Amino acid sequence: MNKFSAILIAGMLHSITAFAKPLGPDFTELSAAVLPTTVHIHVERGATIAAGIQQLSRDYALPSPKSDSSRVQISTGSGVIIDSRGLILTNHHVVDGARQIRITLADQRVYEATIVGHDPRTDVALLSVDTDDRLTAARFNAGVELSVGEWVVAVGHPFDFPFTVTAGIVSALGRRNLGQHEIQNYIQTDVAVNPGSSGGPLFNRHGDLVGINTAIFSPDKENLSSAGISFAIPAAMALRVSEEIVTHGRVRYSALGAVTEDAPPSNSQPQPGARIARIVAGSPAEAAGLRRGDVITAADGEPISSSTALDALILTRAIGSSLELSIRRGKRSFLTQAKTVDAEVLGPANPPNSTPKNAAKWAGLTLVDASPKRLTQMGIALPDDTQGGVLVLDVEAGSSAAKAGLVRGDVLLKLHKTPLRGVDDLLKSVENQSVVLLAFWRGKNRYLAALAIEGEPR
Repeated sequence: MNKFSAILIAGMLHSITAFAKPLGPDFTELSAAVLPTTVHIHVERGATIAAGIQQLSRDYALPSPKSDSSRVQISTGSGVIIDSRGLILTNHHVVDGARQIRITLADQRVYEATIVGHDPRTDVALLSVDTDDRLTAARFNAGVELSVGEWVVAVGHPFDFPFTVTAGIVSALGRRNLGQHEIQNYIQTDVAVNPGSSGGPLFNRHGDLVGINTAIFSPDKENLSSAGISFAIPAAMALRVSEEIVTHGRVRYSALGAVTEDAPPSNSQPQPGARIARIVAGSPAEAAGLRRGDVITAADGEPISSSTALDALILTRAIGSSLELSIRRGKRSFLTQAKTVDAEVLGPANPPNSTPKNAAKWAGLTLVDASPKRLTQMGIALPDDTQGGVLVLDVEAGSSAAKAGLVRGDVLLKLHKTPLRGVDDLLKSVENQSVVLLAFWRGKNRYLAALAIEGEPR
């Protein structure tokens, strides 16, 4: 071997040694640790499914099975074990309307699951399996905070490829106003999440559960696939909802007792906010010294651009949370603290008069025509392009309407895609229907709800 050959071989060996080091992050140990905490969810529905799945498919381009009156509908999703005794967290739209749910673990054990409770307003559902086996639960650390640019890993079943691990980074935090879901505080990532991954876990690089993958954005509505934009519910929020379900049998929603309106920016006041139009007597807003005309410009340091943004932030907080509010009062600005309470304790912000004699009952709802007078009495302003509608005066606990997330003060605008002129119009249109899709107005936005009313009196 000549001197030149020896130098060449030595150089090649050096190159091989250099490239033996990983060029990027290694998720092998993390994947092995978290895979046993994840589940594949198989759902069977009747031919009239569809509440949450239809809603999410419209909002974020998730898959929606075609209706077939002669066949059982099959769909799949993902979930994560949060308690070794058999509690599993997933999305509401994954299991909504299910007649049978079967979960499969990474080691191929199979169990029948039941729904403990679900919350369409946050798209969270809690399942339970009856087993004496100790399951492997995901680790959650309340002290963990995510940062933009941080590595995260998702586990799901995209297009029904089971137990698929994908990785990416956190693209943004606190995403709101993304679609029809009312309570939003999403983590945006560029992790590859596709149809079938809904309800699956999002982990940080230490193996802590940080989110529940919920939705994707896809510009191609016909051929759904990852476009590098996916959204996850923060784990702390999803776990709080599940705790509410277990402890209280329902999800309590936070409120401050301040009715607000938009305060848009102007030349003299470039900072937008939410202007207080009314304070509920005895509320935390009153205790915090807030007044009519005050403008809330930030909450816990997060800028508030509108009344809707303030409502969305408050709804993501747990009951009893303390909020630091930045207030503008005339030319003066100051900070104050307000503690959230259960919205039901305060009652409706604009309570209606006594139920009129001509009110109708349907699917657990007490309904009247959305007349201009009654809307004015309740402080409800519909969009200019809306005529008619059906006003919800009350919602029976445990009813189809309650399960679909409807509340007092909602205004039903459309049944499927047909505008509703009033109560009679609605009652005629729902005859002999088992599932109906309703567009409704709440606050300053339109939302969708699907009611599975099979077996209920009409």
